[in-house]
Amino acid sequence: MKKKLSECPVCGSGLKVTEYTCTSCSTKIKGDFICENGIGEADKEITDFIKVFITAEGNIKQVEKLLNCSYPKVKNLLKKAKTALNIEEEEEDNSAEVIELLAKGEISAEDALNKLSKGGRS
Repeated sequence: MKKKLSECPVCGSGLKVTEYTCTSCSTKIKGDFICENGIGEADKEITDFIKVFITAEGNIKQVEKLLNCSYPKVKNLLKKAKTALNIEEEEEDNSAEVIELLAKGEISAEDALNKLSKGGRS
């Protein structure tokens, strides 16, 4: 079986699924279908980010280097990827992020303490 195409080999535009075929009885179903895993519908920026994120094995510092972008940009792309994959946002502990912002001098010690006293949630 060939790898699923993600873009037109002629013009580079996006592709959509228009037909399913049963592997057992060969029944064909035609229409406009959305990919179940969501990644087929995500834009190129997000699919490229997901590839880099996997290559970096989830190491955000490595992703920053590979994409030549800032930590907030990586976090924003990660949120967009979660949305594209229909992964619900859970309230997360951001204490490591708060400490990193403090270390970079982007927030004051007082702001950091306030954020950390809320359990690291912003």
